[in-house]
Amino acid sequence: MSLDVHQIRWRSSYLEIDYSSRDGGVPWLYCVGRRQFVPFEIVGLESGVRRARLNLVLGDGREVLPGGQWIICEKIKESALFSLQALYAEYPLMPQRVDYDVRHLLPPELRDDDEAVAQYTDEERLELVARHPYVTSGVTYDDEVLERLDNLDRVFRYGKNSYAYTGVFVPKTNRAGLIYLALHMQFFQRNKTPRHRQRSRRQMQKDVFAATYSVMTKLVPRKRNRILFLKENGEGPTENMEALQSRMIERGMDKRFDIRARYRNVFAGRQNIVAWLRDLFEIARSRYVFIDDYTPVFDFIDPGEDVTLTQIWHAGVGFKSVGYARFGLKGSPDPYNSAHRRYTYALVGNEHLRRIYSEVFGIEEEALLATGMPRLDHFLDEKVEKEYREEMADKFPWSAKGRVIVFAPTFRGTGQRTAYYPYDEIDMDRLYRMCVETDTYFVFEMHHFIRKRPDISAEYADRIFDLSDESLTKLFFIADVLVTDYSSCFYDYLLLKKPVVFFVPDKTAYSLIRGVQRSIDEMAPGVVCDTFDEFLDVLRTRHYETVSPHPSSIDRAAERSGLASDRAIDTIIYGKDVPGVRKQASGKGGAVPVRQSDKSAKSERKAKELLDSKVADKDTKSASDEEE
Repeated sequence: MSLDVHQIRWRSSYLEIDYSSRDGGVPWLYCVGRRQFVPFEIVGLESGVRRARLNLVLGDGREVLPGGQWIICEKIKESALFSLQALYAEYPLMPQRVDYDVRHLLPPELRDDDEAVAQYTDEERLELVARHPYVTSGVTYDDEVLERLDNLDRVFRYGKNSYAYTGVFVPKTNRAGLIYLALHMQFFQRNKTPRHRQRSRRQMQKDVFAATYSVMTKLVPRKRNRILFLKENGEGPTENMEALQSRMIERGMDKRFDIRARYRNVFAGRQNIVAWLRDLFEIARSRYVFIDDYTPVFDFIDPGEDVTLTQIWHAGVGFKSVGYARFGLKGSPDPYNSAHRRYTYALVGNEHLRRIYSEVFGIEEEALLATGMPRLDHFLDEKVEKEYREEMADKFPWSAKGRVIVFAPTFRGTGQRTAYYPYDEIDMDRLYRMCVETDTYFVFEMHHFIRKRPDISAEYADRIFDLSDESLTKLFFIADVLVTDYSSCFYDYLLLKKPVVFFVPDKTAYSLIRGVQRSIDEMAPGVVCDTFDEFLDVLRTRHYETVSPHPSSIDRAAERSGLASDRAIDTIIYGKDVPGVRKQASGKGGAVPVRQSDKSAKSERKAKELLDSKVADKDTKSASDEEE
């Protein structure tokens, strides 16, 4: 079955989809949560194009289409549901969906266990599909449709503008990695005080945390010389944290300052309230707080005007959107109560990255300090390079026998809990043959969020390796070529002046769903491969394009003029005006950002919200009766 969508539009309350089909297939809307199909009215147009129409006001009899996620799909033929063999013959990509569904019926610890998956019978697998008899793999979309998705959101206001019924098209990928669209229909009620979520459990949690922290700051005196390294997504320090803390000790700062560290993973299951209270207590006692990556506790509290909170973000610069650069997409931060808004400072690799990370963190460019990445302080030292090379050569003797390619992609999914990589994009047999023919060793170094590792059979194990538990930094020194995608890992590797290849077979899907901040085709400092065939050809022929990287891709470590750690320490702790670190304002030195605390902003917010409320009430009273 195949159905090509050429255009999607709204006409009043009608949703219209123009499509063509080679086998007479028709589109449907299906809601998984309700297990409900809704048909379109089909009318013929010219040149074989047909139009599917649905009046949302009559989407469920004499009611609007119910709220929920409605997938644009085809309905599975009843004849294909008599046996699993018939189903797979009719829909060749269905096995991947069935495998995914079976694995997610198992406990998390068994989802990667093939023996446990094999226990499910053909009848049980067929029943999983029969419960939700829809398929998306036969529906494709013209590029123009996907490029216009942002312009297809629809808002139907009613009840004197106090309520809204909204329709948003959300791009997704199925188990085969193909794009499909879901229409999210939702109901909203106006919130006069958007900084405070009405009747929200999360808001109640924030209020409790904020009140607890406020009490702590009054009962527990803040230590003016305490420096805290805080991490909430892992049990140990990041390389940036380790480098900065080590440099402080090298400079003898531990004799003047009380340097503390607290590391834990709040994403590893249910968290104990005592652990959260300990986080609050440590922050309440500290004058300087350094974090690396998203730190959820600051969603709930503002550390206060007398605390300097610095984000020493571990990444350099990549292509994937993060933070507020993803605003409006799934997993984007709150516009008001977000940890990113709390930062006094954030470190960036060079001055060209200020604009990018101002968007990411939602803070002014003056708050971004161009220190370089502390973890790269000794990256170019000949002694370090020699030490890492010898260590890797001892552990992996094969690395000296041929070309070494390190593959280090980022994860797909919205975060740590849903992270995965689409291994189906890689043909292991062809990859292995290329390695043998070109005397190459291929190394997988998967992102630490990705639980499932590549399946490397014994016949490939002499040329293809999974070294995901090794240090990527150390592997860089034995790598002849780095292969990545939307990750920022190439930022470090470029300092070694070696070639980078970008393998992005899901470029369109990734850009739509995850979001990219910079065009990989325009900004990538290396050859970009959209298909596996092209990828293999580039590796086989060693056709690595020499591309001059954009200045934003080169860390200040390349300057060899001092350490990033020293720049950060001198600027943040000692208040020095270090050349090139702060953004120059009107030629009169660096401007110091001021983070407005909850306390200082409280009266201003109340006044503004009261004004907004009065204006809204006035608008409501003047609205016509027809809006009811």
